[in-house]
Amino acid sequence: MEEQNQFRKGDSVRMLGQACVGEIVGVSKRYATVAFKAMEVNIALGQLEKVPLIAAVEVPTYPIQPTKHLLNLGVDAFSFFNPEIDLHGISVHDALNTLDPWIDKAYLLGHKRLQIIHGKGTGILRNAVRTYLQSHGQVKRVIAQHLHSGGEGVTWVEVD
Repeated sequence: MEEQNQFRKGDSVRMLGQACVGEIVGVSKRYATVAFKAMEVNIALGQLEKVPLIAAVEVPTYPIQPTKHLLNLGVDAFSFFNPEIDLHGISVHDALNTLDPWIDKAYLLGHKRLQIIHGKGTGILRNAVRTYLQSHGQVKRVIAQHLHSGGEGVTWVEVD
Protein backbone atom coordinates (compact mmCIF):
# COMPACT_ATOMS: atom_id res chain seq x y z
CA MET A 1 0.00 0.00 0.00
CA GLU A 2 1.32 3.43 -0.95
CA GLU A 3 2.24 5.83 1.84
CA GLN A 4 -0.49 8.48 2.29
CA ASN A 5 1.93 11.43 2.51
CA GLN A 6 4.78 10.84 0.08
CA PHE A 7 6.17 14.37 0.43
CA ARG A 8 8.66 15.49 3.05
CA LYS A 9 10.22 18.76 4.12
CA GLY A 10 13.15 19.53 1.81
CA ASP A 11 11.73 17.72 -1.26
CA SER A 12 12.03 19.53 -4.59
CA VAL A 13 8.58 19.74 -6.20
CA ARG A 14 6.52 21.55 -8.80
CA MET A 15 2.81 21.92 -9.42
CA LEU A 16 1.40 19.52 -11.99
CA GLY A 17 1.76 21.08 -15.43
CA GLN A 18 4.06 23.88 -14.24
CA ALA A 19 7.81 24.35 -14.71
CA CYS A 20 8.74 26.35 -11.62
CA VAL A 21 10.57 24.20 -9.03
CA GLY A 22 10.24 24.89 -5.32
CA GLU A 23 11.19 23.33 -2.02
CA ILE A 24 8.75 21.95 0.54
CA VAL A 25 9.19 23.85 3.80
CA GLY A 26 6.22 22.30 5.60
CA VAL A 27 3.76 19.42 5.15
CA SER A 28 0.34 18.63 6.64
CA LYS A 29 -2.08 15.79 5.84
CA ARG A 30 -3.58 17.58 2.80
CA TYR A 31 -1.25 20.49 1.93
CA ALA A 32 2.41 21.32 1.50
CA THR A 33 3.93 24.75 1.94
CA VAL A 34 6.27 25.23 -1.01
CA ALA A 35 8.88 28.00 -1.22
CA PHE A 36 9.31 29.59 -4.67
CA LYS A 37 12.01 32.30 -4.62
CA ALA A 38 10.45 35.18 -2.64
CA MET A 39 7.18 33.53 -1.60
CA GLU A 40 5.61 30.47 -0.02
CA VAL A 41 2.45 28.85 -1.35
CA ASN A 42 0.13 26.30 0.29
CA ILE A 43 -0.65 23.68 -2.37
CA ALA A 44 -2.81 20.54 -2.15
CA LEU A 45 -0.61 17.42 -2.15
CA GLY A 46 -2.55 16.02 -5.11
CA GLN A 47 -1.40 18.99 -7.21
CA LEU A 48 2.32 18.36 -6.59
CA GLU A 49 4.92 16.14 -8.17
CA LYS A 50 8.44 15.43 -6.99
CA VAL A 51 11.25 16.71 -9.17
CA PRO A 52 14.35 14.57 -9.67
CA LEU A 53 17.36 15.97 -7.86
CA ILE A 54 19.16 16.57 -11.19
CA ALA A 55 16.33 18.78 -12.51
CA ALA A 56 16.18 20.69 -9.24
CA VAL A 57 19.93 21.37 -9.37
CA GLU A 58 19.76 22.58 -12.98
CA VAL A 59 16.94 25.07 -12.35
CA PRO A 60 16.93 26.02 -8.67
CA THR A 61 14.12 28.49 -8.02
CA TYR A 62 13.57 28.11 -4.32
CA PRO A 63 15.15 30.42 -1.76
CA ILE A 64 18.20 29.77 0.35
CA GLN A 65 16.74 31.78 3.22
CA PRO A 66 13.15 31.50 4.53
CA THR A 67 10.63 33.67 2.75
CA LYS A 68 8.22 36.16 4.29
CA HIS A 69 5.34 36.15 1.79
CA LEU A 70 2.68 33.43 2.09
CA LEU A 71 -0.02 32.82 -0.52
CA ASN A 72 -2.99 30.47 -0.27
CA LEU A 73 -4.05 29.78 -3.84
CA GLY A 74 -6.53 27.18 -5.06
CA VAL A 75 -6.07 25.14 -8.21
CA ASP A 76 -8.55 27.39 -10.07
CA ALA A 77 -6.26 30.38 -9.55
CA PHE A 78 -3.66 28.65 -11.72
CA SER A 79 -6.04 27.26 -14.31
CA PHE A 80 -7.73 30.51 -15.30
CA PHE A 81 -5.03 33.17 -14.99
CA ASN A 82 -5.29 36.13 -17.38
CA PRO A 83 -2.08 38.15 -18.01
CA GLU A 84 -4.26 41.21 -18.64
CA ILE A 85 -6.14 43.04 -15.90
CA ASP A 86 -8.68 45.85 -16.26
CA LEU A 87 -8.81 48.31 -13.36
CA HIS A 88 -11.38 50.72 -14.84
CA GLY A 89 -13.70 52.15 -12.20
CA ILE A 90 -11.71 50.81 -9.24
CA SER A 91 -10.42 53.10 -6.49
CA VAL A 92 -6.66 53.52 -6.15
CA HIS A 93 -6.68 51.58 -2.86
CA ASP A 94 -8.60 48.62 -4.33
CA ALA A 95 -6.54 48.65 -7.53
CA LEU A 96 -3.25 48.41 -5.66
CA ASN A 97 -4.61 45.63 -3.42
CA THR A 98 -5.73 43.76 -6.55
CA LEU A 99 -2.36 44.09 -8.30
CA ASP A 100 -0.22 42.37 -5.66
CA PRO A 101 -1.84 38.89 -5.71
CA TRP A 102 -2.27 39.13 -9.49
CA ILE A 103 1.47 39.78 -9.97
CA ASP A 104 2.27 36.93 -7.54
CA LYS A 105 0.16 34.49 -9.57
CA ALA A 106 1.77 35.66 -12.81
CA TYR A 107 5.21 35.18 -11.31
CA LEU A 108 4.41 31.65 -10.11
CA LEU A 109 3.01 30.69 -13.50
CA GLY A 110 6.01 32.05 -15.36
CA HIS A 111 4.31 34.96 -17.12
CA LYS A 112 6.98 37.50 -17.98
CA ARG A 113 4.89 40.29 -19.50
CA LEU A 114 1.62 41.59 -18.11
CA GLN A 115 -0.85 44.21 -19.30
CA ILE A 116 -2.64 46.57 -16.93
CA ILE A 117 -5.55 48.57 -18.32
CA HIS A 118 -6.27 51.53 -16.05
CA GLY A 119 -7.76 54.02 -18.50
CA LYS A 120 -6.69 57.57 -19.26
CA GLY A 121 -9.02 59.70 -17.13
CA THR A 122 -7.31 62.33 -15.00
CA GLY A 123 -4.23 60.14 -14.55
CA ILE A 124 -4.61 59.57 -10.81
CA LEU A 125 -5.02 55.78 -11.09
CA ARG A 126 -2.36 55.52 -13.82
CA ASN A 127 0.20 57.42 -11.75
CA ALA A 128 -0.58 55.46 -8.58
CA VAL A 129 -0.30 52.13 -10.42
CA ARG A 130 2.99 53.03 -12.10
CA THR A 131 4.51 54.38 -8.88
CA TYR A 132 3.47 51.23 -7.03
CA LEU A 133 4.87 48.96 -9.75
CA GLN A 134 8.26 50.71 -9.73
CA SER A 135 8.73 49.73 -6.08
CA HIS A 136 7.33 46.18 -6.41
CA GLY A 137 9.96 43.50 -5.77
CA GLN A 138 8.88 41.22 -8.62
CA VAL A 139 8.56 43.92 -11.28
CA LYS A 140 11.59 44.17 -13.52
CA ARG A 141 10.34 46.98 -15.77
CA VAL A 142 7.31 49.25 -16.16
CA ILE A 143 6.51 50.17 -19.77
CA ALA A 144 4.20 53.01 -20.84
CA GLN A 145 2.77 52.09 -24.25
CA HIS A 146 2.53 54.09 -27.45
CA LEU A 147 -0.75 55.34 -28.87
CA HIS A 148 -1.34 52.21 -30.99
CA SER A 149 -1.14 49.94 -27.91
CA GLY A 150 -3.55 51.79 -25.65
CA GLY A 151 -1.50 54.90 -25.07
CA GLU A 152 -1.63 56.34 -21.57
CA GLY A 153 -4.53 54.05 -20.67
CA VAL A 154 -2.35 50.92 -20.59
CA THR A 155 0.80 49.97 -18.69
CA TRP A 156 2.86 46.89 -19.50
CA VAL A 157 4.93 45.18 -16.81
CA GLU A 158 7.86 42.80 -17.11
CA VAL A 159 8.05 40.41 -14.17
CA ASP A 160 11.43 39.20 -12.98
